[in-house]
Amino acid sequence: MKGQNFVKEIPRAEYAELAKPELAMRLKFHFLQDKGIQDMGKVLTRFLPYCGLVLALGCTPTGDDISGAASRPNVIVILADDMRVGYTGYDGHPIIKTPNIDRLAEGGTVFHNAFATSAVCMPSRTTLLTGLYERRHGINFNSKSSMTNEAWARTYPMLMRDAGYYVGYIGKNHTPVGKNEDGVIGYGSGVMEASFDYWYAGHGHLGFYPKDKEKHKIFANAKADTQVEIMEEGMENFFTPDIAFQQGYDFLDSRPAGKPFALLLNFNVPHDSSTGSMQQRDSDLALYRTEYRDKIDQIELPSTYIAEADIVTPKIPESVYNGEYIKGYNYVKNPDDMKERQIRTIQTISGIDKLLGKLLDKLDDQGIADDTIIVFTSDHGLLHGEHGLGGKVLLYEPSIRIPLVVYDPRSADSRGVASSEALVALVDIAPTLLELAGVPAPPGIQGRDLGPLMQGAETKWRKVLFLENNMTIQNYPRMEAVRTDRWKYVRYFDKALDQEYADMLVASINGEEPVYEELFDLKNDPTETRNLVSDPARGEVLELLRAENAVLVKQFRGQDPLNTYTKNKN
Repeated sequence: MKGQNFVKEIPRAEYAELAKPELAMRLKFHFLQDKGIQDMGKVLTRFLPYCGLVLALGCTPTGDDISGAASRPNVIVILADDMRVGYTGYDGHPIIKTPNIDRLAEGGTVFHNAFATSAVCMPSRTTLLTGLYERRHGINFNSKSSMTNEAWARTYPMLMRDAGYYVGYIGKNHTPVGKNEDGVIGYGSGVMEASFDYWYAGHGHLGFYPKDKEKHKIFANAKADTQVEIMEEGMENFFTPDIAFQQGYDFLDSRPAGKPFALLLNFNVPHDSSTGSMQQRDSDLALYRTEYRDKIDQIELPSTYIAEADIVTPKIPESVYNGEYIKGYNYVKNPDDMKERQIRTIQTISGIDKLLGKLLDKLDDQGIADDTIIVFTSDHGLLHGEHGLGGKVLLYEPSIRIPLVVYDPRSADSRGVASSEALVALVDIAPTLLELAGVPAPPGIQGRDLGPLMQGAETKWRKVLFLENNMTIQNYPRMEAVRTDRWKYVRYFDKALDQEYADMLVASINGEEPVYEELFDLKNDPTETRNLVSDPARGEVLELLRAENAVLVKQFRGQDPLNTYTKNKN
């Protein structure tokens, strides 16, 4: 009898529940027997009835789970951090050079109206993985929670792994996942590390020099010191074994030939935690020391830029938002610092582009370029001093708009259309990748498959996009918004009424009214300078959008409890 007839794969989220803190770097059964982990007996006792003695032999499931695997596409998602639209060559930036991102855009579909529905790292990245709005997945910095093992098992990389894909993760993770048997949830549980076949990543911000941080010891084997180049080494080893790079690690096996893979390349640039920590060290590449610096006088600030000293009337009433943001975004307060940060931004985006070029070469060298789908995007945008504001979170266009390119080279006509103006969002990435890989989407997924838009096929697409902010730390108010191709309606809630995170997600559903509203005509006012909420001529539009918001917030919250853990013994 062949192994494929009797081997049943244990869901990663289930066996990762066993992870203890000392095993957090890796809980992977076919290495446990080699490493002599003292809990091996307990592990086997628990799971032998489930999967048979073949587990102890370290066998990998085959057969039904990966039938037709050879014809399945490989999938790579490249995620920038705090990268707003307009910072690529294809998008018309006058200075930056991004030839490799431009190659993807030229051969793929560019989505010109792509958005982050939550303009904050943690909820937005979780939305990408799950295909769920934050209102449903319930993960944010102030939620003090973690995805349950069950919820994690329904993310697109875990579903693809269960379907026979080799899954890898390189870079920054900002989604707390799982709970182990000691009750530790999130980053300390070890669940996420154990879930991937290939793990070369750190939890939280990496900084420009990740090896400087004690918590990022995983990168100690890299020759480089700078983030993008460390990730580049991890990417190269994913495709081509580097024995020296793998020395001392049991979770850096290169991808097996003949098996489809899904790779996540999650950057922490051009986020402030990285661009703000650049030091122009002698060991840095010239790209990060001198490139573009001769162009600093050509940097143009946004048309609505207001230096802190020149603010007369705050964009949002101080009774709603006090205008204070974390010091990492203080560079927006004066023009010189803003221009300096833009130089660092384009330097690090060029670094991403450089890595992408090497990645494309690897795909060509290994003969898999024509079978590999690549998605390029960002977790959200960023304010560059528009209206005197910094950071993200607020639901203005610079915060919520993102670059998005989906490149599918599998056939000459697979590109379909060169671009789309449809309202799309990160919530659509997971269902799109699952569909392209032939993996069924889980029940309850809220995003939509972008395939019909990529093919130019007739499809009934959304006319209204729901946006939200539920991060109430760092002075921000709760917000809900709806956006159409022309209109945006935003509502703000009283910070004095902030409460427990889960309760805030249903507060407006239960009748809490906003304390401030905005209405913008994006067709005639794309920079959102004129609030029309008090214009009688726009009363009908306002009421329609209020009604849409009420429907969508209830729809995306749903009736079920949040699928999260909220107790941590750390």
